[in-house]
Amino acid sequence: MFAVKQPIIVVIFVVSLATLIPRFIPYYIKGLDKLPYFAQKCMKLLPIAALGALIFPYALTDFLTTDVWFAGLLGTAAAFFFGYRHSNMIVSILASVLVTYITLGVC
Repeated sequence: MFAVKQPIIVVIFVVSLATLIPRFIPYYIKGLDKLPYFAQKCMKLLPIAALGALIFPYALTDFLTTDVWFAGLLGTAAAFFFGYRHSNMIVSILASVLVTYITLGVC
């Protein structure tokens, strides 16, 4: 069907290994459940920090690209609200995307 060169497959394989290895390491390292309090708190806040790194830069640059400049801010506010209420990170991202989509569709 599609002719794929072998080096591209090797790159895809190496990149997939690079993303899988950090996900599997915590299951095989003993003692991660006995982290200090500060490290445990950092691990709990990590999804919120990742969410901010994914959404907030786009919300700042959204002022320059569209006429509906507040759509990004409303999406960011929705993500903040759900993240602050300790919702799942996926729920926060979906809520942010949904609020932004609805805002862009209405205006």
